[in-house]
Amino acid sequence: MALAHELDKSVETGSLSDESKGLTHGELIRDYEPLPDTKWRFGKPNYARVNQFYFQNRTMQHKEGSLEAVVQNLVKNWEVESHHIANPHQWKTMDVSKFQAAVNGGCPCNAQ
Repeated sequence: MALAHELDKSVETGSLSDESKGLTHGELIRDYEPLPDTKWRFGKPNYARVNQFYFQNRTMQHKEGSLEAVVQNLVKNWEVESHHIANPHQWKTMDVSKFQAAVNGGCPCNAQ
């Protein structure tokens, strides 16, 4: 996850940078494309540091198109949405009308 000082608060819309997508390391690991009217919650995230750590320390490289690669991509894209896109109705990785989460047996809450 991007740290607060790595967020560009002056940029409220737009796609992730090539560096945030992993392309500068030669591999697309985060292919999230926001809707045109999507606003970033705290500014556009920068995943440069996270990606550098990921590429230096990963122990497996999943075969493209494998279930493992699909799940890895989904989780990375869900993290972008859930942490950085303010309006849950603009999320694309899940059906927010059905989403509920509970922590430590507490009351479930929705994406709002």
